[in-house]
Amino acid sequence: MIVQGELQQGGVSSELEIRRSWLLSAGRGGAGLFSRGVSATKQGVAALSIASNSLLVLLKLFVGLAIGSVSVLSEAVHSGIDLLAAVMAFFAVRSSGQPPDDRHHFGHGKVESLSGFVEAILIFVAAILIVTEAARKLVEGVHLETVDLGIAVMVVSALANTLVSRQLLKVAKATDSVALEADGWHLTTDVLTSAGVALGLVAVRITGVSALDPLIAIGVA
Repeated sequence: MIVQGELQQGGVSSELEIRRSWLLSAGRGGAGLFSRGVSATKQGVAALSIASNSLLVLLKLFVGLAIGSVSVLSEAVHSGIDLLAAVMAFFAVRSSGQPPDDRHHFGHGKVESLSGFVEAILIFVAAILIVTEAARKLVEGVHLETVDLGIAVMVVSALANTLVSRQLLKVAKATDSVALEADGWHLTTDVLTSAGVALGLVAVRITGVSALDPLIAIGVA
């Protein structure tokens, strides 16, 4: 909701700039160039999401395994799902930008709606995996030596996802892209979960109660 509010207040001019550039392109080269400009903008922001999520998956996996934190590993799973969703969004917007053909008389726009549906399924599957692993850790017991790296990577994740989600939602609004909007709101949710994990790890650091870690993972699942 924070991102949405900021988009309403500060993102209008950016959206108008995007539309203005497309209109100028259309005026110079016609509707075909206009369509290619829209598609290129959508693909560009989708590629940004892929790059960001790829880096976050690697960081969270490395740190989660290094400190033995199931909550950080659960966030790595979230980022992995984000990465798959970003890849699907990229191919969805690329496909939707193609002109109608003999098999798709009205274009390829429905691909984006399918991408958003698959992403919802992936989120549900990720939640089941995280809860299962956290429950196992609770039964077997867990001991964290240090959580400082985990706190740091969660802060980085929250900041990165805030920036990328803003771009996704801005372009999604300007282009009426279902796939980019789904990806943007998904990353917005991950900002909150990353912040929650960071606060939980701070609590572990202060109290020394490592059992809080798997409980945090279940909470953010």
